[in-house]
Amino acid sequence: MDKGQEIAISRIADILSSSNLVIPSVDIWKKIFNNAGLSDLYETRSPQFTTRVESYGFRPDERNYYHNEMCYNGLYKSFKDLEYDRENFLKLLQCIVEKININCIFISDVERIIKKENPRIKDMFIDEYISRIGIAEKNSILSKYANKNFKVFRSNCNILELEICFDDEGLGVFPFTGGVRESSFDNSILIQWLERKYANVAESYTDAIKAYSNGDEIGCITHCRNVITGIFTYKKDVQRKWIDGLQKVCNKDKHIDKVTANRISSFHYNANSPNENDRYQYPRFNLIYKLYSYTSALGAHINEGNVTDNSIEFEEATLEDAFMALRMTEDMLIWLYQTNNIDA
Repeated sequence: MDKGQEIAISRIADILSSSNLVIPSVDIWKKIFNNAGLSDLYETRSPQFTTRVESYGFRPDERNYYHNEMCYNGLYKSFKDLEYDRENFLKLLQCIVEKININCIFISDVERIIKKENPRIKDMFIDEYISRIGIAEKNSILSKYANKNFKVFRSNCNILELEICFDDEGLGVFPFTGGVRESSFDNSILIQWLERKYANVAESYTDAIKAYSNGDEIGCITHCRNVITGIFTYKKDVQRKWIDGLQKVCNKDKHIDKVTANRISSFHYNANSPNENDRYQYPRFNLIYKLYSYTSALGAHINEGNVTDNSIEFEEATLEDAFMALRMTEDMLIWLYQTNNIDA
């Protein structure tokens, strides 16, 4: 398990043990582990999962319930025990998600906002409204109006190649398909390679993962941009810019060694163009440069925008945007590692 995944597991354990996503009640964690078929794992740390009860009045029902102060450690250690047992890890997360109260995953004024957007809707609680609408609308509302705690929980599940969303059965956990960690490539090799040869890039890459884990969209995207410019800086010449290094790394692009690096992105491909430079596509160079442009526009330069008569039109970044930037940046690093282009 790489550092990013370990951080994600810690953040998941932290948010579950310190929030009311799973509302504390008697034996709540025992039910979750037993429902996942992991009673032995629960019994190993049962004292850490015992719900703390505090009375505040004289009546028997006047009690407050809290997760045990050792609940974080119990969850973290349990997740680590399932590190190489993805099937049971997924089962445990699914049983946790099934116990999440719908009222606890949205921002406090979600009902007012929804009613304002849909005036025909009568007053109703969010859980009632969710039960009446289709899956697509449920997931749209989840993306727009999830509260901070749920966003942190969901984004860290994303780092583990898992998504939290609605389906026909309700809120559930689903594996992403085609992700890096589902391929034969071991992400820890990537980290080891970066830390050994490009320590500053390794730091930016892990900072991007941490920022995404914390729900910091712009921070994540900005760190991804730093990874791109940083890694190709190692390949540039003296008194040249990082893009010169990108040109050298993309040496398999036809004709790329015959043009100036900072002009390539301005060429418009046309096989019949009278300009010879336009007859080539420079596919590797343009793909990575487009990623750089994306991370610049939604990261470091997000406060720049077009001036209109009434205002400035700024771009807006979402966690989904950050996730795409992070995964594409990771794919780029894997390509560099596998081709050995940056080291050669």
